[in-house]
Amino acid sequence: VRIAKSQEKTLVPLANKLNIDFVWVHDAVTVLESTFAHAMNTLGTKTLVVEMGVGMRLGKTYGHQLLDGLLNLMACEGFLSIEPLDVRYPIQSHVGEVAYLNASCPGLFVPSIEHCQMIEKGSVVGQIVDPLSGQVLDEVIAPIGGILFTLRAYPIVYEGSLVGRIFGENE
Repeated sequence: VRIAKSQEKTLVPLANKLNIDFVWVHDAVTVLESTFAHAMNTLGTKTLVVEMGVGMRLGKTYGHQLLDGLLNLMACEGFLSIEPLDVRYPIQSHVGEVAYLNASCPGLFVPSIEHCQMIEKGSVVGQIVDPLSGQVLDEVIAPIGGILFTLRAYPIVYEGSLVGRIFGENE
């Protein structure tokens, strides 16, 4: 769940009940203020957006995990007359703990590791290859160690395209 820093006190306690893996609190105001969730929160309707790390995909396992979280949240908020479920407490991030991995050149991004893996600083996350020759144009290297919580699934990249995000220790 991605939460704007300005809404942290209201939304993080709700997100903690969703049985999710990761809560990312940050202050990228220019991105967040243009969203439906921001508009709803501004109007007083508490709104969370769950991101699965790979755009537009919700696998069966994570779907069941999230369903348990939704049922738990509804029970805790009094919408369902059931006992709250035993759910996981998510990893919490705040500004400065997330490293962005961007393509240095255009080409095809070929990941070297799976999404949601622990990686070490200096690890190869993937390669950018020329689609016509197969020549490796660049390697995407982890600038910090941590968990790769976002990994690009769509292979075509342009210079600057986001290919991943790592939550870990900044040095």
